[in-house]
Amino acid sequence: MDLSMTVDEEDLQSPPKTSTIVKENTTDIFLTESSVEDVEAEESLMQSETLNDTNQNIDLDISNQVENLTKDEDLFQCALVELGRRLWDSSLEKQHYTKGCLWSPDGTCILTAVHLDGMHVIELPNDLYNTFSTQTIPSKRSVSTLTSAVHVKEGGTVYDYAWYPFMNSSAPETCCWLASRQHEPIHMWDAFTGELRCSYRGYDSVDEVESAIAITFSNDGEKIFGGYKKSIKIFDTKVPGRDLNSIAVKQAISCFALTTDNDRTVTTGSWQGLINHYDLRAPKLGPLFTLGGHTGGITWLRYAALSESDSWTLFSGARKDNKILEWDMRNYTEPVRDFTRNVATNQRIYFDLSPQEKRWLVSGGTDGNIHIWDLENNVEEVLKIHGDCCNGVNFHPSLP
Repeated sequence: MDLSMTVDEEDLQSPPKTSTIVKENTTDIFLTESSVEDVEAEESLMQSETLNDTNQNIDLDISNQVENLTKDEDLFQCALVELGRRLWDSSLEKQHYTKGCLWSPDGTCILTAVHLDGMHVIELPNDLYNTFSTQTIPSKRSVSTLTSAVHVKEGGTVYDYAWYPFMNSSAPETCCWLASRQHEPIHMWDAFTGELRCSYRGYDSVDEVESAIAITFSNDGEKIFGGYKKSIKIFDTKVPGRDLNSIAVKQAISCFALTTDNDRTVTTGSWQGLINHYDLRAPKLGPLFTLGGHTGGITWLRYAALSESDSWTLFSGARKDNKILEWDMRNYTEPVRDFTRNVATNQRIYFDLSPQEKRWLVSGGTDGNIHIWDLENNVEEVLKIHGDCCNGVNFHPSLP
């Protein structure tokens, strides 16, 4: 699909184990559980409580981090492939901290959002490109500092972001990502230049631009799903602007999950701690089913086709809830099992599943630990990665 589109002026707004990349969060994000009707209130409380939390967890300065590089390398040895150091001001006044990380679909770069510092695209170190053909990574390779190849300046708090699913660096027109930011419509950004390509605008009941809380592409990249406070809005990727289909919902959409074999249905999380499954075809009569089980608002959902199962398995996580729940979609009356991590705050703590085998589940935690579960053998490994919260973890799409 050709994404190098021409848009109207009004559409443009101002601007087996698999290796993982982990981004450190230097502070905590706080959200109010009851502020379903006001995203801005959540952001205000988040920033004020973040400041209080940071006073208790003052970061090491850059010189101390450099001195500790050798210690970190010795600690992880073969288990650590790449250690990325923060390239933005970590002072208490600036309040810069990362909010998750996502490998590009072609595995050449990482996308991350930084609080009050926009979004960064970080390229894979050059020496690791050779591993695409050899599928081996030297166990003694030196640790390098990751630098930003593209930086989209701050325009508002980033709510969610997603790569175009067929992104390939050899085809520049496919190199883009979506981002939803405070007080802005959904934007599509160019991963080569950092320029704004186009916008997808959702409006509320009084015809004011509304920010999407969650966004994702359809599996074929033809549609964009936006989760809002009272609706799911569906945009045609090739038609930026305000043309859309809308499905009314009773609960604000906090995250999405799709199976790879069906774009006609979508699974969503809500701030009320419920998981809903919607049929996008007419007539739209509300959720097909609803799952409970979490004590906080749902922050992340992922589907996987596990090797021992002939159906889809759903994994769900929530804020201030230490459990990741596993659901068998053939019988979803209760979770099959749960996995324990540390989630002591309201922020989104990402988890991911290995893309090839679907055997490994990995998650960060507010205690700085990375949990790795072998889903086939029910074995857990815990790695101490950071002294503060580690909120983002993501498997490389192809490297071991």
